[in-house]
This record gives sequence, C-alpha cells and structure tokens, in this order.
Amino acid sequence: MDLLFVIDAPDTLKAYKDTSVAMMRAAQKRGHGVWVCEQESLHWKQGRVSAAAHHIHLTDNDEDWYRPHNAATRALTEFGATLMRKDPPFDLEYVSSTWLLSGAVREGARVFNAPDAVRDHNEKLAIAEFPPFVAPTLASREPERLHAFIDAQGDAVLKRLDVMGRREHLPGARRRPEPQRDR
Repeated sequence: MDLLFVIDAPDTLKAYKDTSVAMMRAAQKRGHGVWVCEQESLHWKQGRVSAAAHHIHLTDNDEDWYRPHNAATRALTEFGATLMRKDPPFDLEYVSSTWLLSGAVREGARVFNAPDAVRDHNEKLAIAEFPPFVAPTLASREPERLHAFIDAQGDAVLKRLDVMGRREHLPGARRRPEPQRDR
C-alpha cells in the first residue's frame, strides 16, 4: 500500500527525533510505499484533491535519511492513506490544507490526522477538557493578564497557540536572572 505523508520540507526534518520520519521508516519496513509532499502541493482540480508527491526510500542514517525516487501527481484517493504531519504555524495555508484534505475525505480518501480535528481542536487548548488534571493554566492575549499570572505562579511556561518549537520573549516580560552556579 502506498502512503502519502504531508510534511515540512524533507531537508528541514531532524530524522533522529522526528516522529514522521520514524513512522515512514516503520511503514517502509512493513513493505509500504512511502510518498511525501508539502502542503503547497495539495490542490483541487476537476472534483479531485491531488498532490504533487515524491516516492522516497528511507535509510537508517539520520544525517542522510532519504533518497527521492520518482515524482507524480496523484489523487489522494489513490493512496492507501494520507497522513497530515505538517507542523504548525497554524496559518491560513495550514487551514487551507485542512479544507483540501476534508474534501479528499468526502471523495473517499483515508486521511489521518482527521483534517477537521486538526483544524478545530487546538492541541494546546485541549487540556481545557480535563480541568481536574491541569496545572494552573491561563490562555490569554492580554499582556497584563499574562504578567499577573507569571507573578502569581513564580515560574511559568508560555506557549503561543499557533506555532511549535520556537522560543520567543514576551514583550515587557521580566526575565529572572540565571542562578549562579558553583564552579
């Protein structure tokens, strides 16, 4: 069975830690064909959602983890499954990709992670469904409210809802000095 992975640019993935690479390797070991595309290659034409995709062979070398083979434009219904593995930012391009993937589902394609769930269920706000099990948490856009929360908690982790893996400084945030370590 051929599997299509919608991913970030392959050359940007860190094979030693990327779960998409681990999934592709596992699929290949089980005899499946592994195809990849980036979200901008998804398109709808004449009633079908398709992708310009590349068939790849995966290696065990994390520094040189794949070899591209042939490229083809194929309807998503021609794949055994399509796996949406693109990392945020959750921007209009990402949302548009989920709209196209939802269209592919209506055509009969099997798409995982479900495009409507990816679009409608923010992974960072999902904890709101389990309040008894959540540490003190605040979701807000207001800097004053965020600063008050940080002051009340002492230590806090701040995460934007629309990105992944980037560290940013909150404007006006008071950084704690690094503790002095004995040498």
